[in-house]
Amino acid sequence: MDIMAGLSAISETLKITKELRAIDKNIDTAEWKLRLSELIDKLLEAKESLIDAKTTEADLKEQISNLVAKAIETAHLEDDRGRLYEIDELGKRIGEPFCNLCYVKEDKKFRMIYHPLSEYTEPHYWCENCKTTKDD
Repeated sequence: MDIMAGLSAISETLKITKELRAIDKNIDTAEWKLRLSELIDKLLEAKESLIDAKTTEADLKEQISNLVAKAIETAHLEDDRGRLYEIDELGKRIGEPFCNLCYVKEDKKFRMIYHPLSEYTEPHYWCENCKTTKDD
């Protein structure tokens, strides 16, 4: 249920309550019990709708919080040829880069390892997670 269904149930409950107030004292017990049972059903529907709405609101607030945190984190990263560098407030790079491929595909930051020039390889960065290499 949603908020509109909850409001509708509350509206129905108010309508039934007005009818109960106007009921003649000579009404039989069965009619009274039927109206009272309808009233209780509508109140339960309203309660369920409001609980659902509260849960939905909490979920949406959590999603917003996660998106804000992700935006702040992304604002402090700089992409340089497939390597993500963390940057400070002055725009300077901090530490070794993260693998951009892992960040995009898995939403995780894995540090790349620098391998210097050797007689067999050019200098490059290597990601242990996805096995990607990026030339220096």
